[in-house]
Amino acid sequence: MTEPQDVQIVVPENVREVVSIVDRSLGSFMQRELVSASEVTDVLLDIRSALIRIEQPVADVKLDLSDVESEMEVSAQA
Repeated sequence: MTEPQDVQIVVPENVREVVSIVDRSLGSFMQRELVSASEVTDVLLDIRSALIRIEQPVADVKLDLSDVESEMEVSAQA
């Protein structure tokens, strides 16, 4: 049996920023009963601005599928 290959997932910085924006907003909004449309619009615009910035190449996710393929072949033979 071959040794499994490591899977490396690279998350672009703008995605990390979006997650941070969402986390902060959720923390703030969950403590309140009402949130104004203006506040939600501001958060959505912040998220949109962060996502449209291109900081890294498109190919950020790198997967080695050789193990997956070999496991599928073994399962098919069994």
